[in-house]
Amino acid sequence: MIKLILGKNNLFHIMDKITLKKINIQGKSVEYIFDVNRNLEKYFKTKVFFIQYEQELGDLPLSVLTIPFVNCMAGLSWLSGAMLFVDEIDENYYYSLKHIKSAYSELHRTKLNGVFVPSRLVKNVIKQSDECLLLFGGGVDCHSSYLRNREHISGVVNIYGWLDSIEQNNKIDEFDKKNTAIFAELFGISSYHIRSNFASQFNLSEIDKAYCTQLSTSYWYGFLHSMAFLSIATPLAWAKGISNIMIASSFTKGRANVHCGSYITTDSEYKFGTNGKTIHDGFELNRQEKVKILVDYQRVTNKPYIIQACSFNDHNCCECEKCFRTIIELVAENADPRDFGFEIEGSIKEHWKRIVFRDVGLWGISKENYYYNLSKLRMKENHDNINDKEFVDWFLNFDFNKAKKEGLRRYYRENFFSILKRKLKF
Repeated sequence: MIKLILGKNNLFHIMDKITLKKINIQGKSVEYIFDVNRNLEKYFKTKVFFIQYEQELGDLPLSVLTIPFVNCMAGLSWLSGAMLFVDEIDENYYYSLKHIKSAYSELHRTKLNGVFVPSRLVKNVIKQSDECLLLFGGGVDCHSSYLRNREHISGVVNIYGWLDSIEQNNKIDEFDKKNTAIFAELFGISSYHIRSNFASQFNLSEIDKAYCTQLSTSYWYGFLHSMAFLSIATPLAWAKGISNIMIASSFTKGRANVHCGSYITTDSEYKFGTNGKTIHDGFELNRQEKVKILVDYQRVTNKPYIIQACSFNDHNCCECEKCFRTIIELVAENADPRDFGFEIEGSIKEHWKRIVFRDVGLWGISKENYYYNLSKLRMKENHDNINDKEFVDWFLNFDFNKAKKEGLRRYYRENFFSILKRKLKF
């Protein structure tokens, strides 16, 4: 936000500011003490951003350790037009951030402002390696990336960013750590779990209301999550001498109207040190093709291959749209969802017929039709080979758009007074 324009021969813009005051390193934890001016205070719940690693990071250059702070604050700086101040920053990252900003501007089709002001640039050297660290959340995308690239992946990294304090216990955080470790042990690679408040430090609803509604996205989805994951993994990669960070694609080449910050045009611009880079993997594959990679691998091993479709949950609930989407993709490949961690007793058709009737009104079906159509094509192509034809035939003939409209009407009828009370409260 421009506060004042002065000057006889020059224009001096006094802008909102985000300033990194100090970095405290305490064992395995890093604290970023920062300050913001009054106009930006409503967008923060705290002025201490922390990251807790599982191991000592050694003597990392301060200019590398500053990268996570900048990358997490950059989106807000761009949207609000604020200046972002730090003492020093890695030179290659500094120049890559300009390209990242341009990529986000093009992705969201909007002009992004803000100015990044480091006091000095530091040229850091990291040797080029064939090894990768794979960002790992347990879902279809990262599993397919691992199976496709496992000869180069030496470790998987899970990052949880919703803590309020380092001391806080959180069952999802603990489950993610355990789940990642089990997977890594299965394949004989390293497992890394990183805890942080990178998401919970922000008042996300205020940022969304001020800047993101018109962009048809949210700060978490459209800017923060990918920027945070890549940068928070960077000090770990540096400490391990690994120059490649791999992130699995969430979208497919040719997909229109993408508002997600993790995209090939944005992620691929992220660089650090002389050779540090991001590999955005699997962009050429759609989700159904990725599921086939998992199914083919499970058939060869003839052992359960557990995936975690549910976000922010410690199991696959088998009641949400994400679980439903994954199950139809598995069935389309003639796989038994139970072999992949989806515990459903009895008929899969009857289970989902009941859930869909109850909840479809609140599902984002207009968006998810893209995925459903891919599964329908595969079901028709593979119909003769699919055992559960009862479920397949029900799904192929079900009108989800009609069911969604009816479900919304039913939801409003059944919850009229609670909805009215909630609206009047605001």
